Amino acid sequence: MRLAIALLAAAGAAAMAPASGKPVLTVDGLGPVRIGMTIKQAEKALGGKLVGEAIESDDICVEKESKAGPRGVYYMFEDKTLARISLGSGSPDRTPRGIGVGATAQQVRRAYGVKLKAEPHHYAGLPAEYLTFWTVLGKRGIRFETDFRRKVATIHAGTAAIQFVEGCA
Repeated sequence: MRLAIALLAAAGAAAMAPASGKPVLTVDGLGPVRIGMTIKQAEKALGGKLVGEAIESDDICVEKESKAGPRGVYYMFEDKTLARISLGSGSPDRTPRGIGVGATAQQVRRAYGVKLKAEPHHYAGLPAEYLTFWTVLGKRGIRFETDFRRKVATIHAGTAAIQFVEGCA
């Protein structure tokens, strides 16, 4: 019985990772960096310093990136803990369902199905939109921000902070 459970768990983990073996962006993190980590813990996991300036204070909310780490990846810390990881231009990373920056809104819809919530983009309006998939409603999820060409421009994963439109707001 234990062997069957272990084999099922391994099969599930293999299904969640792309064939390339690269880390995937989930609602819980990207590679060794996990939602809920402090800045110091994230820096240790990445093996380098995170840089970025807060609008008010690092204690309240700040977005940072790793100069040595993955390209196009941004880390948002709220109240000194990692609340959101964002993939932007230049990031080769993908979600467990294979969606990355540059995918179409239709690909997102096919991958995430009917539980995907669509809303018009705050600034660009339709056809640009936000496509949000919650694993825990209002608490953990992934949001795909599409542009006027209906292509994914940014992917946010983590806490309710995925809903912030302008950085920490």
